[in-house]
Amino acid sequence: MKGSVCLVDANLRTPFLHEYFGRDNLYGLPEALLETRSVRNLAHRVKGGNLWLVTSGSGALDPSALLTSDRLRGCLVELRVEFDYVLVDGPPPTLYADTSLLGRLADGVVLVVRANSTHREAAKKAAEVLASANVRLLGAVLNKRTFPIPEALYRKI
Repeated sequence: MKGSVCLVDANLRTPFLHEYFGRDNLYGLPEALLETRSVRNLAHRVKGGNLWLVTSGSGALDPSALLTSDRLRGCLVELRVEFDYVLVDGPPPTLYADTSLLGRLADGVVLVVRANSTHREAAKKAAEVLASANVRLLGAVLNKRTFPIPEALYRKI
């Protein structure tokens, strides 16, 4: 993919992207929302490519209040100006309204379901929750798929 990509960890309840990318999590999205700091200045380049990360920060007291703030829209606009693509990670839509709130500010949502873990009915319910919140569902990704037969055989099929 050409162009710069900014990944925002807006899963303020159970963040993990900072761990996945080996970054500290002292300052991130909540600090941009509460302190009116430039969210662009909180984005860190991930290992020399075109990927940047805005972490979930040091811990939000009230994630729902932060994600309903007027400042959130401004932060996302700021990132859209700076980066070619902005991807926002949120919690499961069936657990919290956070994803629906974020989805209304985005072009759409991609639902990520875990193979051999997420039940079909749970995925359907998540899609229904998003639809009822008027959030555009762009598609779904099946994550952590394992191959019961060697992958090389799949390539030959």
